[in-house]
This record gives sequence, C-alpha cells and structure tokens, in this order.
Amino acid sequence: MATLAWPTLEQRIRLDAFTIDGRLVAKSLVTTRASGIAGVLAAQPVEDVPQVLARLFPLCGTAHAIASLAAIEATQGIEVSPAQLAFRELMLLAEHGAALGWRILMDWPPLVGGPPNVRACADIRRAAAAVSTVAEHGAWARIGGARLRPDRDDLARAVSELARLLIELFPEAADPALSWRELWPAIQGGASTPARLINTARADMPADYGRHDRPLLPSMAADWFAARLAADPVFCNAPTLDGTPAEVGPLAAQRHPLIAEAVSHWGPTLATRLLAAALDAPVVAGRLCRALDELADDDPVEVDLTRPGRGAGVVETARGPLAYFVDVAFGRVRMLRSVAPTEWNFHPEGPFMAALDAAPRVADPVLAARLLAASFDPCVPFRIEMLGDHRPPSHAEVALHA
Repeated sequence: MATLAWPTLEQRIRLDAFTIDGRLVAKSLVTTRASGIAGVLAAQPVEDVPQVLARLFPLCGTAHAIASLAAIEATQGIEVSPAQLAFRELMLLAEHGAALGWRILMDWPPLVGGPPNVRACADIRRAAAAVSTVAEHGAWARIGGARLRPDRDDLARAVSELARLLIELFPEAADPALSWRELWPAIQGGASTPARLINTARADMPADYGRHDRPLLPSMAADWFAARLAADPVFCNAPTLDGTPAEVGPLAAQRHPLIAEAVSHWGPTLATRLLAAALDAPVVAGRLCRALDELADDDPVEVDLTRPGRGAGVVETARGPLAYFVDVAFGRVRMLRSVAPTEWNFHPEGPFMAALDAAPRVADPVLAARLLAASFDPCVPFRIEMLGDHRPPSHAEVALHA
C-alpha cells in the first residue's frame, strides 16, 4: 500500500434562496461534492484504490471501497466466493447501521426541538465497529477477497448488540409482523425521535409537502451504470434516468414492505420519506442476522492485475446506489468514475429542488426546507443561505451528514 497521506474530501451543499409569501424560492444549489476523485486516483496502482477510497470517505468509506472492489474485480473477471460476498454485505450493513444511528440520533432531534443523543450514537458506532472486525489484520479491502477467520461467538454478540440498538431507534416498528393499520397509531402515540418527526411532518405541514414529479430510480445493475459512466463524464455529477433526474434512497428502494402502503395512503411526501428512512432500522437489523448466517472461513483468490479491462460495481447504501466504473491496464488506473446518491437527490433539477419548487405556502418556509433536506439525507453539511433575509443563525446551517 502506498504511504501517501491521503486527505479526506471536504464536501458541502449550499442552497441560496429567498422567501416570498410563505414559500422558499431557490436561486441556486451549490455543491462541493468531490468531483476530483478521478484525478486523485489516475495512474495509481489498482490494488491501492479500495483502501484509498476508504480513507478519502471516512463516513461511508466501506461502501466506496466495496463498490470499487466489485468494479476492479469485474475488469479482471474475478469471482469471489459466497463467503466473501456475505462478509462484504455484513460490512455494508454495519456502516448502514452507523449511518442510521447518526441520522436518527444526531441529525433528527434538533428538528423536533431536542438535543442530539451523543451517547446513544456512540454506542451504535462502537457496535458497528465491532461487527466490522471480521477480517484479520484489518486487510479487508483486498481485491479477490480477504482472509476470513471470524470468531463466530464474538461476531454473533456484536451483530446481536447492533441489531438491538437499531431496533431501539424506532421501537414503534419493532414488530416485524406489524401491519399499516397498527403502525400509524403506534407512531401517533410514539415518543421516539422518528415518531415525533413523522408526526410533525403530518400535523404541522401541508399533507402533500415534499411531493415532486421526478421518478423513483428502480434497482439498476452494474452494467446499466457502466454504460452511462463510461460514455458521459457529466453523469458522475448530474445523473439522470433516461434524461430525467430521479430520486434514490429508502423511499425509492422500499426496503420495508410497509413503505408501499405508506405511499398509497400519504403519497411520496415528506412524511413518507422520513418513515421510509426510519423503517430501515428494523430492516438492517434483520439483514445483519441473515448475513452472519452465510459467513464462513475463507481465503482470498490469487489475482493477476496486469490485464487491461473495464468494469463496474454498484452497492446499495443507506442513501441509495453507489456505483463505480474503472478502466485499468498494467496494474494501474486509466480511468475511474463514480456516482453517489447525493448527486441524484441534490441534482440541480432533481427531486429535492423539484419538491422545493412545488412546495405550498407554510408558516416557516426555511424550517420546512430544512425538514425536506433532512428527508433526502444529503450526507454532507447542508446550508441554507438566505439572500436579503436576516434570520437567526439556527436557520443557517445544519450538519445533516453521517
């Protein structure tokens, strides 16, 4: 591994806007999302790429590393074992759980007038880290797989603890057999942060707030992303579905069976989007246990990375699909491109901007826009800059990231 000191990437989103008659009118959406990653990794040894990405993106580095691993292995025709795939799924789920903990315990409480729950969030992050210590010596981001010798008893305890903490994030939805008829009254009478936030969205906002006319992105295979990332570098920063920006994330993925019923009752609105995110907590808890059952001792396959080739990999993260396309030759990167969920949801003409443009009048349009941004989970600090408006600092910036 190269000894270069790779920096983390500074990323922010800023909405420049002004208010008119109870509506927030957007002038521009400015993002400093990392588009220079291709230049950073150009000509680098291909075996270094996954671990470099894990360092560049400390908050979601596991997903970046695993998506790039899949892309690089596709360039060489490498097929890893089911045990390796289960291990990577377990790593992704642990990171998903940590992201949920931050979102629900740190980002969401201030939106309903409460303080962030730092201690509970730290507990979840510790539990997620314990789940991630499966591969020996930390060398998990290896092309062809890692050396897997998991201590099943220790790992089972770590998975059980993380699953328990995730279910506690949204106890109103803890019962896997819960019906929609039972869930909504439970939320109405609930005291958890998700229940309070969803109730706020339903009671204090217009019923259709957060609705937009952009499509939901269906699940797409790596080949679909490969064709677009290879052909058009603009796709990295402004992706579209057949020319139209689309929404990604929990609402689009509908990982919990009750999301479809929520859409039928509430439509694709702010409240539905928040509910979909909260319901990821019991979903991830269940998937963690299933991935553990498929994990086994395994060894990496031998690889020869000198052959030229192109390939793509895609993983489903907490916020939606993360895809990489890689072109390699003689063991080095010739081209690397990626597209992340934030680029879909915060596309200049994408679902967040479309929902904001379609938003009805509300008493506090700035607070409503903050709730809307939180429902799309920008992953990075999100700032609303009011033009010609002198509002208190509480409206200026909220670190909606995990």
